[in-house]
Amino acid sequence: LQMSGKQLVLISDKPPVELKDIEERLLTRFKWGLSAEIRIPDYETKVKIIRAKANQLNADIPNEVISYLAVTYLAENISANIREIEGAILSLTANASFMNKRITTTLAKEVLKVYVSMYQKEITIEQIIATVCEQMDIEKERLSSSERTREVAIARQLAMYLAKKHTKQPLTNIGAAIGGRNHATVLHSCKTISNLMETEKMFRQQVEQIEKALLS
Repeated sequence: LQMSGKQLVLISDKPPVELKDIEERLLTRFKWGLSAEIRIPDYETKVKIIRAKANQLNADIPNEVISYLAVTYLAENISANIREIEGAILSLTANASFMNKRITTTLAKEVLKVYVSMYQKEITIEQIIATVCEQMDIEKERLSSSERTREVAIARQLAMYLAKKHTKQPLTNIGAAIGGRNHATVLHSCKTISNLMETEKMFRQQVEQIEKALLS
């Protein structure tokens, strides 16, 4: 096959240097080729996959929708291959065009129900507060207090961000439930968290983990 110009692809649960009970001449030939480790894609890779497919299909999808797709549609517990991703993007753009709507996270949720058999549980602000406090190791009383230390302030802002993203509650209700804040504070908190996610990779990964815990 090699002499005929064919390409050979071999897969294993170990790299060539760790293989045992195989003839040395075969191992030597395995090492000649390109070895690549295949891992579950991280958040950044998921975003790149979706954005690349969207570009190929000339689909104008906002960043927040791409982020939603990366967190939910390509979550580790969901089996989604490239064709399914393409199908979802095509359906999303077609629905938006047919209904003369903008592509939003809400529209994406509706479209994904066709492609992903996923139980969409009702998420409450109380659940979000409990999850954030547990994941960030902060007492609920501190979250709702007037304390302004960085760790508490970030946790409070993150709870507001997730409440706005995952519930249908108005901003006034979200603010009232999280320390009696007003709607302007909620908007400011959401903007702060979005900016941090764009500029700080470690923080974005932490938010991903908290979201996974919330949605599981």
